[in-house]
Amino acid sequence: MEDILTKYFERIYERKLTADEEASILNSFKLENFKKKQLVFSNGEANTKHYFVTKGLLRLYIIDAAGKEFNVLFAKEGQMIGDLATPLPTSFFLETIEESSAFSIEDDKLRDLTVDFSKIVETIKRSYIFLQKRYVSILSKTAEENYEDLISEYPDLVKRLPQYHISSYLGVTPVFLSQIMAKRARKR
Repeated sequence: MEDILTKYFERIYERKLTADEEASILNSFKLENFKKKQLVFSNGEANTKHYFVTKGLLRLYIIDAAGKEFNVLFAKEGQMIGDLATPLPTSFFLETIEESSAFSIEDDKLRDLTVDFSKIVETIKRSYIFLQKRYVSILSKTAEENYEDLISEYPDLVKRLPQYHISSYLGVTPVFLSQIMAKRARKR
C-alpha cells in the first residue's frame, strides 16, 4: 500500500522520489482502516488530519439546520480528502461509503512536507479551484446540467454511488434525480 502513496507523490512531482523524500513521506503518513458507513470526523471537532484514499469511497458532507444532508465532495482511490480549514473545528462530516483504507497525515506534518515539496501546494490549490468551480456550478447551472457534468467527468464514481448520495450532491430530491435520469434515458 505504501507503493500507492509514493506513486501519488511521484505523479505530482513528475519524477522518481529520492530515498530521503520517500522516507519523509512514508514517515509522515499512517495507514487507517475504516468500516462501511463509519464516521471519520464530525462537525465541530478539531480534526487535524487529511486522508489519502487507497481503497474505498468517502464523502464529505454538511447537515443544515433542518437536518438535511448535502454532499460536498467524494474521494475514491488515489484522491485526498479532508477539511482544508484544518486544524480549526470542522463544519463537515467525513464518512465512508464503502469499507475503506486511507493514509492519514496530521496537518502540521502536511505543512512540513509542503515546505520541502512545493508541488503538493499546487495539488491542494487544485482542490480549492475544484471547490470554487463546484460552488459556481451549483449556483449557475440547472440540476440537469450538473448531473450531465458529473456523468461526463466521473462516470465510474456515478456507478459506485447510491442515488440518494448523488441527489444530495446535486442538491435535489431523489425523486427529482429519478426524473432527470428518466428524461436523459428518453433522449438517447
